[in-house]
Amino acid sequence: GMSNARLWDGANGEHLWLLRAKGGIAVPEHGHTGDEWTLVLNGSYHTDSRFMPGDIEVAGDDIDHQPVIDPDEECICLVFTSGPLKFKSVAAKLAQPFIGL
Repeated sequence: GMSNARLWDGANGEHLWLLRAKGGIAVPEHGHTGDEWTLVLNGSYHTDSRFMPGDIEVAGDDIDHQPVIDPDEECICLVFTSGPLKFKSVAAKLAQPFIGL
């Protein structure tokens, strides 16, 4: 239900990527080793707040969250991370080297 396309990798572990997720999907719960900036291009998702097209969510290394895509519409986001994500589940941690986030 989710896919990503890496657009750019920085010299210090930064990444710019597109995330596409089907409606109703929950992104694995994660924290951050730096900042994560998410710009919603299509669809919407919610954490503590709802983010819609044109909205930007900024999550620092003090934030743990599990974004949930709103039902009935896929969500496409442009995401910048200044360091690797810190996934909470064992399955997501094992998949991390293969998805490169």
